[in-house]
Amino acid sequence: MRQKTIPTNPPIGLLRRLFCWTAGLLLLAGNSGCGDTQEESLVRPMDPWAFRSVLDRRPRMLTLALDSACFAAYDLGKGQLYKVWKGGVLREGTVFTNKKNVQPSSWGTSYYPDESLPNQWTVRRNGKEVPVTTEYKGYLLQGNEITLDFELVLEDGTRIKLRERPEFVRNGQGKPGFHRSFAGSDIPEGLEVMLHSSDKSREVAVSKTLVLTDFFEELPEQSPPAIGDSYDHLGILWMENSDCYTCHEEKHAMVGPSFAQIAARYPKNEDSYALLASKIKAGGTGVWGETHMNPHPDLSAREIKTMLDYIFTHKRKKEKEITGTRAVASKKTMSTSESPTVRPGHGVPLQGVHPSYTLETLHSDAFKPRVGGMDFLPDGRLLVSTWDSIGGLYLLDGILDGDSAPVRVKRIASGLAEPLGVKVVDGEVFVLQKHELTQLIDHDGDDLMDEYRVVCDGWGVRDDFHEFAFGLVYKEDHFYITLSMAMRLMENERQLADRGRTLKIDRQGNYEWMDYGLRTPNGIGLGMEDEIFVTDNQGQWLPANKLIHVRKGVYNGMAWGLSEEEARNPPEMVPPAIWLPDKEIGNSPSEPILMKDGPYKGQLLHGDVSNGGIKRDFLESVKGEYQGAVFRFSQGFTAGVNRLVWGPDGALYVGEVGMVGGWSWKENQYGLEKIRYNGQSTFEMLAIRAKPDGFEIELTEPISTKDLDPSLLELQQWRYEPTPAYGGPKLDLTQLSVEEMVLAENGKKIQVKVPGLKEEHVVYFKLREDLRSQQGNSLWSSEAWYTLNHIPN
Repeated sequence: MRQKTIPTNPPIGLLRRLFCWTAGLLLLAGNSGCGDTQEESLVRPMDPWAFRSVLDRRPRMLTLALDSACFAAYDLGKGQLYKVWKGGVLREGTVFTNKKNVQPSSWGTSYYPDESLPNQWTVRRNGKEVPVTTEYKGYLLQGNEITLDFELVLEDGTRIKLRERPEFVRNGQGKPGFHRSFAGSDIPEGLEVMLHSSDKSREVAVSKTLVLTDFFEELPEQSPPAIGDSYDHLGILWMENSDCYTCHEEKHAMVGPSFAQIAARYPKNEDSYALLASKIKAGGTGVWGETHMNPHPDLSAREIKTMLDYIFTHKRKKEKEITGTRAVASKKTMSTSESPTVRPGHGVPLQGVHPSYTLETLHSDAFKPRVGGMDFLPDGRLLVSTWDSIGGLYLLDGILDGDSAPVRVKRIASGLAEPLGVKVVDGEVFVLQKHELTQLIDHDGDDLMDEYRVVCDGWGVRDDFHEFAFGLVYKEDHFYITLSMAMRLMENERQLADRGRTLKIDRQGNYEWMDYGLRTPNGIGLGMEDEIFVTDNQGQWLPANKLIHVRKGVYNGMAWGLSEEEARNPPEMVPPAIWLPDKEIGNSPSEPILMKDGPYKGQLLHGDVSNGGIKRDFLESVKGEYQGAVFRFSQGFTAGVNRLVWGPDGALYVGEVGMVGGWSWKENQYGLEKIRYNGQSTFEMLAIRAKPDGFEIELTEPISTKDLDPSLLELQQWRYEPTPAYGGPKLDLTQLSVEEMVLAENGKKIQVKVPGLKEEHVVYFKLREDLRSQQGNSLWSSEAWYTLNHIPN
């Protein structure tokens, strides 16, 4: 926490900033010796003025910008007031400034001396203190005022409801004040509720109503710290402003080497500084592997030196120099390594929209959403939550009326903490925030959300930027979400027990674990037979991306979340339904959704934020488990695809997102579009099915028997092995040969006999690029990746 401290010999006025304390019923007691208060119009200094976030390394915080002279923050995890101060908030972090190293922090001077803030609750029964916990239940935003709801919970289950309304006021002399009005209910006879400061120097009883107002001496104008002060090292600032953290981490090899590896390899001298500075400026490949490092011509010599200074802080005093190449081998498919050129859909991502679908753009210069969640209200209006500094929920009307009709956008909620899931259940609106599942309620019918009611906030969180909560699925009276793991833990810290899991939450807020061992599961949806599927992003212990069938008790391979006992004897990883090879068909997979139309009905689609576009997943059940193939499906969207939802008009709505520094498609950060099936046939592989001696390839259009020659199909197989390294190579990479091909009478199904197939391997398919259907149509995409967990009997 960064804040100014009171000087050793301050003026007497500062030592006596707590000028007056008044307690009364409902309204301020008239003239209490403090001077009359003056009611002023409520002008808030920020938009949104009430917002959820991490603050000062505390995860579940609500900050209120009540006035330019008064900020207040509540620690909702503890259910208590945290701080009242003059100053502001450095709104740093992923959604505010695209930086991963920092989170929001307060700056300025507190109005209350240490330990004197009245924020502790005590309950006494017949004069004897009894154990009590405080639970935050939500807040109401009405008329530019906020009311917070808490419950005091006793050991015997007794619950006492409390409502608190904080406000900034000034008295007749213009002195600033912090005003709190309380309303208590359900207080049984014989119980006494007390509010006091932690040092017990101040204490007051709460009955049904209580008003407290503290007035203070005016503080001087406050100034925020220099931007670099919020970093452990200024080099981190320049790295965050560049794209370094896209490919590098401090201690773990990712796409590129870790800072620790670089520091170990090079001596800290002028020659190393000059060499590394030139590499950072020019970019290139070949030192740590074949992955290309972007050039950075705009970085100044001073900035690069500061970055290298930070890198060399990771050098151990007696460390031996590291030689050799990068631990993570580069990954190539046969199509990209042997072909002199590759074309979209035949080795690299597609470029255009799928020919069987028509694209319509819904975002505009006035509405540029970084989409975190989407769902439709029963009346056909679309709700969109945004992963940005607003943390907004928007209501879109007119989107069903076609291109010629303007889309009307209305912000109906704000201040949400990274809302990455929205679900409408029987007309009720639920939003998944980073730290909470919340129901949003419009009490007066104006579409603006008045109440932010807690459904569940029991799962474990820290202040780590990477502890996302992804969702939201509703099935059989339960919500389902996924929680990603932290990425900035110290060596002596372990993941919290809930991280890396799929959670099942009931309407009362109780939750249970489903599976575990997930890393960054940014996508959860319903598939065939109403089964739940999750996508996970490549990283440590994940050599490639995954599409996972959620099953109770299944371990998915990310070992960071294992207990100390489990880490000594790790469980066996259950393979995913489909591996999504990194940089080929996946990089940051997102929400899966079941197809409802066209020849693809019954298959899954999923988006990808960094690889871009939408991928198509054909799944089949073999020996009681799902496995199948992934195909390229559509590109042509403005930004990386994050969320998908079917509209009442039959169109697929595509919510897009991005972030500076690589977690994006072509560096674009926002987009909202929809695609609609137009009935046009597209020539491509429709499905691949495993057979006892090979595969059946089904096409959308027939081909001729003259095409059945050895050049029609290229095949490879390999396996993955989870390791502590970031990503991982293809192991046992093998070229396969086709022993026999048979074309069905309809010309759409090819039976392929392939000797040497192995279970728990990925099989790569590549049709001849110049193959044409009997109608003369060219292939939209020639590649597929089949995850062969089981060979059928």
